[in-house]
Amino acid sequence: MNDAWNALRANRAARVAALFLLALALASLFAPLLPLPSPAALALRDRPLAPAWPWEHFGAHGFTPEYWKLSWIDSQLVALRERIFGDWQTGPWLGTDAKGRDLLARIVWGSRTSFEVALLASLTSLVIGVSWGAVAGYAGGRVDNAMMRFVDLCFSLPFVFLVIFLIGVVNEYRAELERDFGIDRETVFYVLLGAFTWLTMARVVRGQVLSLKKREFVEAARVLGASRPRILFAHLLPNVLPVVLVYLTLTVPAVMLYEAFLSFLGLGIEPPKVSWGLLAVEGAEALTPLSFDWWLVLWPSLAIAATLLALNVLGDALRDALDPRLPELRR
Repeated sequence: MNDAWNALRANRAARVAALFLLALALASLFAPLLPLPSPAALALRDRPLAPAWPWEHFGAHGFTPEYWKLSWIDSQLVALRERIFGDWQTGPWLGTDAKGRDLLARIVWGSRTSFEVALLASLTSLVIGVSWGAVAGYAGGRVDNAMMRFVDLCFSLPFVFLVIFLIGVVNEYRAELERDFGIDRETVFYVLLGAFTWLTMARVVRGQVLSLKKREFVEAARVLGASRPRILFAHLLPNVLPVVLVYLTLTVPAVMLYEAFLSFLGLGIEPPKVSWGLLAVEGAEALTPLSFDWWLVLWPSLAIAATLLALNVLGDALRDALDPRLPELRR
């Protein structure tokens, strides 16, 4: 593991990608504390404001805490932000949209949705996918066949049509679901994204366990009297962990693209909340023959592209660091 860590640290591209993702994650987590304008505050104008350099318009007073329904922690962070910065807020460094909402604030707050969905999908893949694939691969026989046929059945379901159907059901009985069960449209959206990410993870882990369960160290543990659960979770899964970590880094960008795509179709996050998919919708609407507000397209696109690029670079570097055979294969 130390060799893998040293190899990862020696990769300059991986270091840059990791620092970028860390900075973005911190900005997303502490968005209510930053001296940004409210992403939902309206300031109607004839035309959106173009981006301004910080030295031209560093900021001004006039912050108003106009948000959607925030969690208790976010509300406390907003209150702390007002105590620290008062009503001062940054200027339109990335411009504003047609409703006068600050684009930088909307990009930072929109990243929260992407990270929330990615975290849910990662945890789902880790808990369900790894356990399902490991049990199927180690059990073998009819158990393996039944479990993997269920995975094949889930893969055969049309994902987009299923989302459209379930979101339609939720919209039909929205008030009843929220009142009786506390289930809203976003909860269904998050669960659906998480529910489809563990399937490939289960296949990957199953294949690794099948290749490892006949190895000498597993036979030695069995001869020494180790139980099946102990062999599975103490001997097999630690050897599968490198593959799991690499696949998780590749799952996150795929989930982010799913969220952006579904929000672009109107099936994800609803206004006044914001996501990168909604920003893409607003950017597409800004491209008209009468006006070309380029910043509404450029900055959200760069945010999505840079994040996905950093995740893929980090995943590729992690794969190289955890696979000791790659340096020899490249010679």
